Amino acid sequence: MAFGDRPFGLNQIKIVSLVASPTTITLPVSRTMKFTPRMMGGELKGSDKLASVAAIIEALEWELDEGGLPLDAIALITGFTLTASGTTPNQASTLRILAATAMPYFKIYGKALGEGIDDVHVKIPKAKLTGNIDGQFAYGEFYAVKLSGIAVDDGTNGLVDIVQHETAVALPST
Repeated sequence: MAFGDRPFGLNQIKIVSLVASPTTITLPVSRTMKFTPRMMGGELKGSDKLASVAAIIEALEWELDEGGLPLDAIALITGFTLTASGTTPNQASTLRILAATAMPYFKIYGKALGEGIDDVHVKIPKAKLTGNIDGQFAYGEFYAVKLSGIAVDDGTNGLVDIVQHETAVALPST
């Protein structure tokens, strides 16, 4: 990195469905976005010595920590059904969780501001929820949710792109 070189904080996270007419949801209070390449390695030993070592990146592990995850975002990430009934101000939204629901793939876009006028974007093109959606309602605390999963190579865009812009730009809409 050459120009700002010092990403700061977490400015925004968007999730995007991977369907013909994609839905994009900007998450309201993004607290952390973590991504770690998952390594696979092996060693060849013989003649009382280590002869060779191999290591490759096979996937990308990701985690999000959100301050209150909207139901439409949970539906996009999980494939659960979200329905609305009634009209404002008496509308109700219901997230129906069904057993044996196959988790869909989706994109994750994250943005950190730079130290100057720059920014850094992280683009994960094919992510899937593989961990639990951990959250709790607790006295004196805001509702926060932790999500985790794995990203795989989509055949075109790899596992993750990290892009630094000399002048900050908005995250893509889809």
